[in-house]
Amino acid sequence: MNNPSTIEEVVISVLETSTDARNDDMKLYLLVCDKVNPFVGSNNIGSIPFAVIMNIYKELNLPHFESVRRSRAKIQAKHPELAGDPACRKGRRQLEGMYRTYAKI
Repeated sequence: MNNPSTIEEVVISVLETSTDARNDDMKLYLLVCDKVNPFVGSNNIGSIPFAVIMNIYKELNLPHFESVRRSRAKIQAKHPELAGDPACRKGRRQLEGMYRTYAKI
């Protein structure tokens, strides 16, 4: 799953249905992975060990984490109703400011 528009469609769907995913990129990623490839054999993808998933994510047709994060940021900028709660937005702004300071060094 490398098509950015396909990833964006899945992220929008998850953000519309899960308020928890709006505040937490890891929760969002898990839900996106569940939606993209909900079952591997007889196991739910959430029950597979993290190390296994990270080693075979391409075979599972899972998107890159950073692609999901960037899609979330783009979608939330366009659709504020899908943004996280105020405390989450404030924390993200602070982290962005810290990173900008760091990147100048």
